[in-house]
Amino acid sequence: MSDKSKGIIFVVFIILGMVITMQFRTILSARQPSVIGESSIQKLTDELEQIRAEGLKLHEQLQQIEKEIEEAERQMSNDSNPIVNELLKTKDKLELISGFLDVKGRGVVVTLNDAPARDPDMDPNELIIHDGDISAVLNELKAAGAQAISINDERIMATSKQICAGPTILINRNRYPVPYIIKAIGDPDLLSQALEESEAVVIMRLYNIRVDIKKEDEIVIPKFKAYKNVDSMISGMEVIEK
Repeated sequence: MSDKSKGIIFVVFIILGMVITMQFRTILSARQPSVIGESSIQKLTDELEQIRAEGLKLHEQLQQIEKEIEEAERQMSNDSNPIVNELLKTKDKLELISGFLDVKGRGVVVTLNDAPARDPDMDPNELIIHDGDISAVLNELKAAGAQAISINDERIMATSKQICAGPTILINRNRYPVPYIIKAIGDPDLLSQALEESEAVVIMRLYNIRVDIKKEDEIVIPKFKAYKNVDSMISGMEVIEK
């Protein structure tokens, strides 16, 4: 082999080595963000689990404190002190009015669900339930004398809001999909008639949105809870993978 041929082969090997080195570096740089991303996701997942565990512990402590308060009130109610008993009765009445007690009574149960079929010639937004539809139903119930209302067992207060969040509704800051089950305590006949004659209900039914209204002799509506279990608070969240 001539010196010229050896020189050409040497140059070729150098170029080949440079190409292999560059390719190796490219592969490493492409994999590095993925490794970093996986590490970040795992870190966030661990932090989320830690927060969940701490929240569950605090929730259990809060429940225990509530039980102790209820027991103390029961003992106080057995006291013959008329002033204490009167104060406890006033407290119960205020909690009843404010929605901080479980209640039951006659009324109606309204189930709202999206239209079962999708007409390609219609706007899809017209076939699903929005926060405005729920507000319209609630307003009709209140105007007809409903004394207590809940949606999916979320007690509706004066400060409660129903906000659209994609295909779901936020109620008292908790997310719920369809169907929406609205319970209302009041005169069943008046409540049912008000809804059947409601313009909002008529329009929803024209778009095949399902509105089922039933009279019930006994409806249980839970008290308003300022907190819920931690799982329900974070069930709608997930770590974003980049």
